[in-house]
Amino acid sequence: MKNSVQNIQLAIYATILSLTLVWLIFAVADTAALALREWEFLPCVTGPRHHHHHISSDQHQHQQPPPFKIKYLEFIDDDEIEEEEKGDSSAQNVIMPPVTGGDTSNLIVSDLLVKTPKINVFASLTRDFHPTASRLNDKSQNTTVLAPLNSAINALPRKPWEDPEDYKHFGEAQAYKGDEGRDRAQRNLQRFVEAHLVPVSPWREGEEVETVGGGKVKWVKEGDTVFIEPGHIEVDSTASEVSNGNVWVLKGVINYR
Repeated sequence: MKNSVQNIQLAIYATILSLTLVWLIFAVADTAALALREWEFLPCVTGPRHHHHHISSDQHQHQQPPPFKIKYLEFIDDDEIEEEEKGDSSAQNVIMPPVTGGDTSNLIVSDLLVKTPKINVFASLTRDFHPTASRLNDKSQNTTVLAPLNSAINALPRKPWEDPEDYKHFGEAQAYKGDEGRDRAQRNLQRFVEAHLVPVSPWREGEEVETVGGGKVKWVKEGDTVFIEPGHIEVDSTASEVSNGNVWVLKGVINYR
């Protein structure tokens, strides 16, 4: 009888000990998990910490970048444009580049684009395409950039990346939707930019030159005013000649079709 009681007591003690050990294990595990969660949100001293979070399909679609850079094209304020164009006094008068020689300055055409706020819409577009950006940064390739005023681009009946033929063939809803639509828009935008790049500088009066985009243009002078033909587009101003070309600011847009 006595042995039976002792056995029961031992069984009870063993059960209590087992339960205590289980409780301790869970307590340690919970403490460790809490510590890890707290550590995850601490600022990392030695380097960046990478977290992997599940992103729903809607969130993923929202986070995708726009197909092309058009931030200036959608939200241009007319009053802001007018102030920019009035306030830019760096080159108000038309000064034609010399027909011989060149500037020995270290500046390049892309520098001129950045320094002229009233054409920052077009300047931004030139940086969207590697061939264009590369050309304007290359001192071995001379270019006369025919940069439309912000107001000239804003006054277009359609955005530079839109083509009526695309709407005709694919419909308004599908013309620029998805990867194929994005590619079409990119091609149209690149065509617009390249139509305004003349691959010569200096550029002689009356000299007809094929643009990077394939069209042919020349300039003529009527009194003190210079016009780009075809289209009779008035030149608002020009900058000083730099090492790889010049920038002519236009009051209109070259035909890019």
